[in-house]
Amino acid sequence: MSDGSRSRSLRSKSLVSRNVCPPVSFAAPSSTSSQEAIKIVAPGSKLSGLTPAELALLRQKQSKLVKDALSTLSLLTAKHAHNALNATLIFAQYEAGSAVCIHPAGWILTCSHCFGDDEEEYEIVEKRRWLLFYTGMAVQVECRQWDLVRDLALLKIIAIESDAGEDGDIPIFSFVSRSLRAPTSRSPIVCIGQPGRDDLESTSSKRTKYNLVEVSKGTFRGMIPGANPHENSEIGTLKHDAWTYWGHSGAPLLLEEDGTLVGLHSSWDDQTMMRHGVPLIAIKQFVQQHLTTTPVQSTSASAEF
Repeated sequence: MSDGSRSRSLRSKSLVSRNVCPPVSFAAPSSTSSQEAIKIVAPGSKLSGLTPAELALLRQKQSKLVKDALSTLSLLTAKHAHNALNATLIFAQYEAGSAVCIHPAGWILTCSHCFGDDEEEYEIVEKRRWLLFYTGMAVQVECRQWDLVRDLALLKIIAIESDAGEDGDIPIFSFVSRSLRAPTSRSPIVCIGQPGRDDLESTSSKRTKYNLVEVSKGTFRGMIPGANPHENSEIGTLKHDAWTYWGHSGAPLLLEEDGTLVGLHSSWDDQTMMRHGVPLIAIKQFVQQHLTTTPVQSTSASAEF
């Protein structure tokens, strides 16, 4: 293998158990690579853009994720399911939220309302956030595209906390492919995401007992009849019944059979108790509009970019 194609798996002694497959590997740079540089930050450093309280919360979440990594991994058995877990991220800040990597260069999808419920709020919020993989690895992302109507946001990883990569190395992230077809009614699906710490169903200030990353199973329940699938600002037009909580916004909805992406969880109807999400057709058009990259393939299915 030539130096140009050399790759190294991440082995962060402080974070990753030897029994846990890391969500990123590193490749030596090549003269033909045009990938945007990603800053490598030493573990334990002061992370940019965070207040002391925010950094402390990130470290708390990080420690719990490391502790629970093996038990989280045990919830899934298929190889493509492990890949989906590796591609899922959670927001490190108090407000929670979830996301999923869709390209090995570190392009990530989440719901637009994770960065603001309207244009006025989006204009004033910080566009850079820290996210965590289920292994506890931290990455900094920047919101590059924000679509209020579709309820989608495209993020780019710009920094990674790691002791594995060398200066100039190129991180290669685990990712999920978009499904080549829309799901059929009652298709089994998997949802992976962060429920959230606060119990919104309690009348008093109370914490939930949920793990930071939860895996739930359910089925695709069709679309809202007559709705425009690209209009998800009020409620997602996709319907599903996998368990979610308020922090699951942006969590990937994946076909159980192959781990491909068919939607993002976004909302729920408090009248019918039905869960809702952003459908595949809206995701495909959004990605095609805003992300132009070299086509890639996952181990389970081809991806379209």
